[in-house]
Amino acid sequence: MKIAAYTFLFLLLIACNSSSDTKTAKDLPVDTNASTQPATIETDTIQPVKLAKQQLPAEIKFKGTLQEAWRWKDRTGDNLLITSLVPPYMDKQKNEYGEEGGSSELYAFHFVKDDSGYSLLWKISDAEKACPFDLTLVFFKDAVTITDLDKDGIAETTVQYKKACRSDVSPAHMKLVMHEDTTKYSLRGGMWVFDGGNGKFEITEKDVNLEKLTKPKDQMAKMYQLYGRYETEKEFTKAPPEFLVHARNQWLKYAKESFD
Repeated sequence: MKIAAYTFLFLLLIACNSSSDTKTAKDLPVDTNASTQPATIETDTIQPVKLAKQQLPAEIKFKGTLQEAWRWKDRTGDNLLITSLVPPYMDKQKNEYGEEGGSSELYAFHFVKDDSGYSLLWKISDAEKACPFDLTLVFFKDAVTITDLDKDGIAETTVQYKKACRSDVSPAHMKLVMHEDTTKYSLRGGMWVFDGGNGKFEITEKDVNLEKLTKPKDQMAKMYQLYGRYETEKEFTKAPPEFLVHARNQWLKYAKESFD
């Protein structure tokens, strides 16, 4: 199988990467280490507090190694946001080309406390499976935000990550997932990389949405147009306008990929 096939599939099927799902709670083993990066706070009434591993309630169960944990109170009650990662491991499962390789898994959990304890409000899960090349699956550093943009007393949470299986400088797939209570909004697309042909990173809020751009006739130009942009804003159609502004700004903040 030629390496070029992976790049080609990324460019044409970027939307078909493993998606995140909201699922019911499951008891899973805990394997955690505390991170140190702050969440963005954009409200005076909702004040997230960072938790270390030893501060997590004993009843909270999740899969993977702790990336970040945040607690806050809003109109829905006492909330916990946890992000976790299962580091790359060798997987006997084969990919669609019959190849074996490394796999990694990524999770985010939102728990809410009531009189009977904590229950799972939603769960995000994604993975990169059986990658025979360089595997990338990671939350962006400092990208977790907990906000109350519409000032309704219910926090919005936003997490953002990238994933890829590649042996070249093709861009990673990027996803931003925003929740208010159980309502989910997301942006999906590709990161921007400098590969000697696509110039400087000059994408702005005016041209970051692929759906609104005229498609070039030149095939190479079409390929570069995908870099750093998301596919659509349709999931934000019924959201307060502040949500899309925030999500778009977060996208642009992390869209440029570095291989340093």
